[in-house]
Formats: sequence, structure tokens, C-alpha cells
Amino acid sequence: MKGYKITKPFTLNEVEINEEIPSSAQAKVKVSKALITLSDVLRFRGELECDEIVLGSSGIGLVSEAETNLFGLEKGKRVYIDPTKTCEECYNCKKGNYNKCSNPLSAGEDYDGFIRDFVATAPDKLFTLPNSVSDIDSLYIDYISRGIAIFDKMNIQKGDYVAVLGANNFGNIFSQLLIYYQAVPIIMTLDEENLQIAKDSGIYYALGPNDNWQKEVLAITSGRLPDKVVFISDSNISPSKAFALAGQSTQVAFTGLFHKSANISFLPAVKKQLDILCINSGFGNTATSINLIANKAIDFSHLKLGGTKYTNVLDAFNTLSEQYEKEGKIYETIVEMI
Repeated sequence: MKGYKITKPFTLNEVEINEEIPSSAQAKVKVSKALITLSDVLRFRGELECDEIVLGSSGIGLVSEAETNLFGLEKGKRVYIDPTKTCEECYNCKKGNYNKCSNPLSAGEDYDGFIRDFVATAPDKLFTLPNSVSDIDSLYIDYISRGIAIFDKMNIQKGDYVAVLGANNFGNIFSQLLIYYQAVPIIMTLDEENLQIAKDSGIYYALGPNDNWQKEVLAITSGRLPDKVVFISDSNISPSKAFALAGQSTQVAFTGLFHKSANISFLPAVKKQLDILCINSGFGNTATSINLIANKAIDFSHLKLGGTKYTNVLDAFNTLSEQYEKEGKIYETIVEMI
């Protein structure tokens, strides 16, 4: 098995990956598509710490090897590979409470990601994809799973106004999820292109860099401010904005696909007695996310995406790194592995 592994900043090498299938309770998947996200690019640039690891935080593929009657995983089945694993070491894992794992592990961050030809994994990490779920849409299952986790942990209700600070693809998808469940997102961004994408995606309240966010949010909510505030950490927005937009005792969630160190003053949060949540995983929500895609709950058609082939991965990372250097963002890129 082969894959592209980062060995030092700005260096990817195609290497042999020795990943044995240790028991009959495992399956082997030929990866067909993987997704390069901003977190992958920042690891490539050395701005996020990581060991030598295969990048690619999301992947799908075709079952190539599986024992007979192993959870219906027949050879040739198109599957989504769950990118989150439990640590198996914390108190909750040892007690069998895996959904409360204290240190969930993410592909491309804590263990090898999906820019490789094959993956060997336990069958419960593989989810058969219905024909109504396209390859491209399925690469965003983890985004929806994280959105569901935010929705559940904040106990968002029908009619709630939710300020979403960050209109990258994750913020966009989460805002559409809010609309599906009949909450009211107010999405905010410093990026004009993402602002237009949000509007094209049907997010009615979308505020950009030229809007007075405080004034507009007060007008939208009839002066009572949002019921919940969600801050997307990879949005280039100051965390202080989340505290400024929150009313007294409001819930504020810090989330995102990756998290860089930042200096944050919690004095405004203390003064307002805000309820701060940190949400970093969508573990356990994969099946629900697939059903939401199948039911057309999310419109992915307006998202800005790039594409490359497996053989051109290094060139793609160099191009994306240059884009980040110039624009402070990237276009998430699908790697065609086959």
C-alpha cells in the first residue's frame, strides 16, 4: 500500500504503508476520493503541529476485501470511511462508553488520513453509500456530523436565532442544517466570495465585511440578540466578536475543523456570564448525516471546490499553500485516487 506522507514542512513523499489486516473483523477499502482541507494545508506548511502522517481528512472508496457476511460489506460496495476513532485509553472508552471518548482521534491529524491507495479498518467505521448520495457530497459527511453535534449540545430549538461567525464550507453547511431544522441562522464573514456563496445557498441573513454586524443582528432579532452564537475557529474572525454579539447568559460554541492557538480575553464572557461550549467532533452522527444528504437537506452545488489527481498531489499542495499565502484561505480540493 502507498500514500503521500508529510515528513517535514512543504515536503510530501510517496511511501509504502505497512497496514496489515489483523483479523477477520477488518475490511480493506480501495480509496477512490479524498478531500484536502485547510487543516491539511496548514500541516503541510508547518503551521499546525503533526507527526509524519498521511494527510487527507475525509475519504470514500470501494470495498476490496472483507470476510463473508461481514456487516453486508461485499466486494465492490461504495463506502464512506468514518474519519473519527475513539482513543480506547480514556476512562469512558475502557468502560465501553465510546460516544463519550475524552480524546477522539481524527484522520490526517492523529492517524494516517486518506491520501493513500488502501485503508484497512474495522467494519463499523464503514458506511454503505446509497445511490442518491454522490461521491462529492459524501466527502462532507463529517461536516454535517459536527453540525449535528453542535445542534444537539446547544439544544437549538425551532425558531432560535443562531449567529454563525464564519462562512467557509463548514459554516455554510452548518447554517443550511439550521434552516432544515427550522432555526434561523445569521451567518457572518469577512470574505466577499463566501458571502455570495452563502446567499446563493439560500441563507437569507448573510452579513459581510461592509455590514455593521452588531446593528444588523439587533435589527434581525428585534433587539434581543441571538439565542445562540457559534464561532468557527478557521474563519479569520476575532473570537471577541462572538462575545460582543452574545446577550446575557447566552450559549457560545467554539468549533471548527481545526484550531490554532489564539489569545482570547474572557473578560466580556465573564461579565455576561456566557455559557461556553467547545465542540470538536461529530462522532456517532455518520448514519444520520448520510440520511440528511439523501433527503437533500443540504445544497452543496454552490460550494467552491478544486480537483486534482493522486499523481499531482504535491503540486496541488504547493498551489493551495500559495493561495493561502495570498488570500488567507483555500479551495478545498478533491483528490481522484483512481
